[in-house]
Amino acid sequence: MIIQEHGDHLILIRQTDHAVLSGFFARELGNEIFARPEPLESFQLAAAEHDNGWKEWELQSRVDPVSFLPYSFMSLPTREHIALYQRGIERVVKVDRYAGLLVSMHCAGLYDKTRATIPGYSAKYVKAHEAPVVTDFLQILRLQQLRLKVDLRGDPATINFADEKWLQANAQRLEALDRLSLYFCLGPLEGATIDVVPADYQGNEVDWDLQPEGNNGATMEPYPFRRDPLEISILARRIPRRRYADDFDLQKVLAQAPYFGQKFTLRAGGARIRARLAGG
Repeated sequence: MIIQEHGDHLILIRQTDHAVLSGFFARELGNEIFARPEPLESFQLAAAEHDNGWKEWELQSRVDPVSFLPYSFMSLPTREHIALYQRGIERVVKVDRYAGLLVSMHCAGLYDKTRATIPGYSAKYVKAHEAPVVTDFLQILRLQQLRLKVDLRGDPATINFADEKWLQANAQRLEALDRLSLYFCLGPLEGATIDVVPADYQGNEVDWDLQPEGNNGATMEPYPFRRDPLEISILARRIPRRRYADDFDLQKVLAQAPYFGQKFTLRAGGARIRARLAGG
């Protein structure tokens, strides 16, 4: 659950809807500057399903006993976070091994302490006594990834995409789209940078610069998508910001809260706009 605080109410966005937006970005990625992801269908599946382990949890959302507000994806206890990601990874692996490998790599990256300053990264929420649990989980993921790499490198359909550098580029792209989706889901829009995004599979990388515009808009430079602008809609619910007595109290309020669409516009900024004006 992603939670935005707005005065006397909260805006709630499901992790699975955040992932749907990541999948939308994956389908749009690719233009004269940015190489299209390959293998395309596997990458798109990984982006759209990287948080699917949250499905069951979000059907019965729970109250954080510290804040008496709904648990957010940043406050969920580490053991529960690990369990839901294990479930989600296994689901994707059964459908598409390459997509499952990317989701496994993405999950392992969430516990990378060097990235813990980034919103949503679980490493900064791990308590000292939980470190052995995380270490064991990461070892399980590494072994899973090794097995999947062996399988993919033995398959003529995937051998060309299972090279370590290619996999790392796809994992970094998946992380970038995850962060781009979170940029819109976390709100309010502010200036931000998504760094070290592979532009292709030859080692070229860029930083995405995001700047807010009026009327729920943002610009992006360099712009990586095939359409400009992109119209974005995210399913959300609004509930009172109050002390929730227990899980049932929260679930009853959620059941009565209608969904609505948060709408945004993302367009090219900076150099691309200047080039367009000069040519027009």
